[in-house]
This record gives sequence, structure tokens and C-alpha cells, in this order.
Amino acid sequence: MKALLFVLSLLAAPALAQEGGDARARWEAMSPAQKERALENFRRWQAMPEERRHALREKWKRFQGLTPEQRHQVRERYRRLREMEPEKRERFLRERRERMRERRQEQRRDRVEQRRERKMERRFQRRERR
Repeated sequence: MKALLFVLSLLAAPALAQEGGDARARWEAMSPAQKERALENFRRWQAMPEERRHALREKWKRFQGLTPEQRHQVRERYRRLREMEPEKRERFLRERRERMRERRQEQRRDRVEQRRERKMERRFQRRERR
């Protein structure tokens, strides 16, 4: 999620500039610590494989497509996650990954079953025509 928020800030900057915001003025208004963090984030972004940057851009697009209320909910969930004790957060994330893996496996099984059913239906229809 940190990576997503980082990308959100990077990708939002051009949009803000287009809306009449002055990027240079915002940069100059930053504290030295904020500037260092921004540069550090930019270096991390540059060092990321293109595939990872693409995935993060896609997440940003999905986030932008949410309603303001949905975006608020996402931010609130992330805030609560950050505030969890490390062990509890790790357990939560591990369990979530497991649930997601199980869901993907179930979806794959469903797709295989649907393909089998379509194949059987086509065979049946061919036999009917004979």
C-alpha cells in the first residue's frame, strides 16, 4: 500500500500542475526533510522494474475511478492497517493473501468447469445434428 500511495503522489503531481498549481512553488515550500523524502521516492520509482511501475499505474487508475466516498474508505482502511501492531498486521496480511489465493483457485476451477460444460454442449449439439 505504501507503494500505491507513493505512486499516487507521483502521478498526481502532473495533474495538479495542469490545474494551475505551480510545481516549483510547491517544491520550494517543502521542508528539506520533505524534499529528501520526495527525491528518495523518485529514486525508488526510477529503480522499479517497468512491469511494477505499470501495475502501480493501473492501481492508481482504479483508485481514481472510485467515488470520493470509496477513496475515503480505502484511505481509512490503510490508516487502520498502518496503526495495527506489527504481528497483528502481518497475520492479517498473511490471512488475506491466503483468502485471495483460495479465491483465485476457485475461480480457475470454475472457468475449467465452464469450459468443460461448453465443450460437452457442443458435442451434444453436433450429435443432435447427425
